[in-house]
Amino acid sequence: MPHPDLDLFAPMSPAAFAPLDGVPGCCALARDDQFRLVWCNAEYARHNKSSPEQMVGKTLHDILPKHLADERMRLMRPALEQGIMVAYQQIWVGQRWLTRVWPLDPNAFGHEGFFTIITKLSDPIPAPKDGTAAIQFVRTADLGDLGVLSPRELEVFYYLAAGMTVTDIAEAVHRSDKTIGRHVENIHRKMGYTSRAELVRDAVQRGLIAFSGREWLQLIDPRNHTDHPHPNAQ
Repeated sequence: MPHPDLDLFAPMSPAAFAPLDGVPGCCALARDDQFRLVWCNAEYARHNKSSPEQMVGKTLHDILPKHLADERMRLMRPALEQGIMVAYQQIWVGQRWLTRVWPLDPNAFGHEGFFTIITKLSDPIPAPKDGTAAIQFVRTADLGDLGVLSPRELEVFYYLAAGMTVTDIAEAVHRSDKTIGRHVENIHRKMGYTSRAELVRDAVQRGLIAFSGREWLQLIDPRNHTDHPHPNAQ
């Protein structure tokens, strides 16, 4: 989470972020008003399998599929247009993150833009109690290495991590135990898991089971907006 000394409603810059730089799992970047990257820390570049120098000049469309980039740009725009901090949770590189976007301090690079801090999330975000808007949920997901799994395998992956048995899952998705068993085998083979405990540990570390069942279904297939008979689908 952002450092408590940071002003959530003031323009941001690399200098203001400095107290957090070097914290594992804390990424920061600055983009101009055309969404071109002008600066990032080493942690952000590492998650993009690159270096800060190589990332400069890249837009969201250079590193994400168009529909993922378009949704994130839409969510970011109010930071600059309204001069406010905006926040949303997303799946990026196969993990759950909290993303916060501020107006970029124009004194930092000589122009306006966006300053973004991205931090890993493991727990659910509590609903606001002071009347403020809930943190938005990005429905397009960058699944990272989880992209090797089919939508059905991703669904089974979530249910396994949530503690459901093969029989429970079979009943929920109206398939046989044998069919679900094959999905489980495929998940272990594709992801390199050697046990269910390893699968659960990985899902927890990624922060994925903090999503509700319905949110997860929407993430793995945005066309899915119907209710589902999973106990966490709320």
